[in-house]
Amino acid sequence: MKKNSYLNSKIIVFVCCFFMQSYLMSYAQEGRHILKQGYTAEFFQQNILEPTAWVPYPAINKSNEWKSILSAQKYTAIIKTAESLIGYSWPTPRASVFLDFVENGNRTNFETISFSRRNALSNLVIGELIENKGRFMDDIVDGIWSICEETFWGVPAHLTYQNRGVGLADVTNPVVDLFAAETGSMLAWVSNLLGDKLDKVSPLIKERIYIEIDRRIFKVIESNPKYRWMGFNRKNTDTTLSYRMQSFQQRRPNNWNPWISSNLLTCTLLLEKNKQRRSKFVQEVFNILDNYLDPYPADGGCDEGPSYWGKAAAATFDCLDLVSMATNNKFNLFGDTLIKNMGEYIFKAYIGNGYYLNFADAVAKTNHSPMLIYRYGKAVNSKKMMEMGSFLASQDEANNNLGDGFSLLRILPELFYSKNLMNTIGQEPLVLDSWLPDIQVMVSRDQANTKTGFNLAAKAGHNQESHNHNDVGSFVLFYNGYPTMIDAGAGTYTKDYNLLWVHSSAYHNFLPIINGNVQEEGRKYSASNVSYSNHLNQVLFSQDISKTYHDTVGVIKWETKYRHQKGKSITIAQAYELKENPSEIVIPILLATKPDISTNGQLIITTGDGEKIVVDYDSKLFMLSIEEIKLADDKIARNWGATIFRACFKMSHPSKKANYTFGIKNIKTALNK
Repeated sequence: MKKNSYLNSKIIVFVCCFFMQSYLMSYAQEGRHILKQGYTAEFFQQNILEPTAWVPYPAINKSNEWKSILSAQKYTAIIKTAESLIGYSWPTPRASVFLDFVENGNRTNFETISFSRRNALSNLVIGELIENKGRFMDDIVDGIWSICEETFWGVPAHLTYQNRGVGLADVTNPVVDLFAAETGSMLAWVSNLLGDKLDKVSPLIKERIYIEIDRRIFKVIESNPKYRWMGFNRKNTDTTLSYRMQSFQQRRPNNWNPWISSNLLTCTLLLEKNKQRRSKFVQEVFNILDNYLDPYPADGGCDEGPSYWGKAAAATFDCLDLVSMATNNKFNLFGDTLIKNMGEYIFKAYIGNGYYLNFADAVAKTNHSPMLIYRYGKAVNSKKMMEMGSFLASQDEANNNLGDGFSLLRILPELFYSKNLMNTIGQEPLVLDSWLPDIQVMVSRDQANTKTGFNLAAKAGHNQESHNHNDVGSFVLFYNGYPTMIDAGAGTYTKDYNLLWVHSSAYHNFLPIINGNVQEEGRKYSASNVSYSNHLNQVLFSQDISKTYHDTVGVIKWETKYRHQKGKSITIAQAYELKENPSEIVIPILLATKPDISTNGQLIITTGDGEKIVVDYDSKLFMLSIEEIKLADDKIARNWGATIFRACFKMSHPSKKANYTFGIKNIKTALNK
């Protein structure tokens, strides 16, 4: 007994030291400033190529190069798409539609008009670029001029950045949001790629593009606006602001930062001829990007969820790749551990059958660019990322879409490097285990390199993550690559999006509803006593989520422990203590399919391949009911179908203190016990 006691104490000390080190790592990152170390305005002035000397991709006078790169199928599909847009009637972004956001919270009506115009121009430009017969030039010029005539290149929901707030755009106060920057980037590529042909129509076209980008992008950024997305004010604490607003300002910058930065860099590297201005602008953008990278979790985890990876880590890659190309690789940060970890998060978050973990404001199925994953992986020397990119490409060979919306920054390399991708042997990234200590997310699979069996993922963290859902302590469970216990994920953005039911802990797995109370939003509402261990085919993950509830709820302790015995079972144990006797406690679980509850003490789930999973529970302690949730939101329904289900385990006689266990097995294992 003494020997075991000594051994246990040593294990406890080791675990405590490990997690204290992880905790310190997550907060000791501040000050790494990897972009500011050695990369000054003078460095960029000396090393960045002139726009006329930098040719990242073949321009209009080298269309034969594109013909040699593209497959016949891809070439034909691109031309066919461009032909369908000949005589395109450019829809008008009317003021009344712009005002929809203020009047009824609708974002979609205006964004559909705006994005369709940009998608049309992008497709026409690529068609002309590879064919070079002039058939699409009239429509291209119409598209350029039409977009240059727009009052605001962004979207109505982002006008919080202008001095007069949301409503109509103020032409005297241009602001840089996601889509203003991306529109500028697209037009910069158009000017770069079609320059000679545009000049033959009129020299005023390229001049107009530069004037508009200079007015709407360059001069705005140079005025030092300190937008929230830039991250300069993150540590400020203005006591005159509400608690919510103080918390918002102190958050780490989200994907807006690298996404916008990549497009700002595109604009200046392709168009700005003044060497001093160009180098200073690049340094200013890198100062902004440094605010994103400086506090980024060292484990590379994206707390916004994997569906944001393409605009977060991958947009960071875009920034670094652009400047690397424009300096003939004299600037190169792809050997940095953080940059590699940020990239490799994407395969750690992959479940199988196209599903990803969708904690936070993420969707369960997302179409990341195979080429982007491959190129990122090649840059940071990650074989798994390269294999993943090739695998995803092989699963989608019939897809002839150009790629990422109207972003020519993404579309051009998608086409240019296509042969490299298809020549790489692909493999689905089915990682056995992952533990990300900074964002406190774990993944545990029954077997590596196969979808067979259970795949459990759970999280701790806090409730002030970017695009936060109140989901501290939640988990998802897949079996043979099919969803069983799920996170509903992100819905359609509206003005009141944060009030949508998917944000509430009441719709996340095993997060108790105590007397009708659910988790609160904010940094202080976080998990405590988080621990993880992985030994002898058993993964243990535990935490206390008591601090995620308001003090008035009176939660002293609410421990949740996950145990995954590889190839056998999963158990989830909870132990709680409250200050007062509760009137009601409900434990919810979201399910992808309607369960069978006809057997007392069991909830039986049928998976997509017909397997049956049984959840054992104490029927004396809990009464079980099933709620059908019809999904009116198309974005959620695309992942799960028209309906999902919520199992509610309601305590028959709730008390101040209790503990209980749920056991999860394949029904065959349960019967053979």
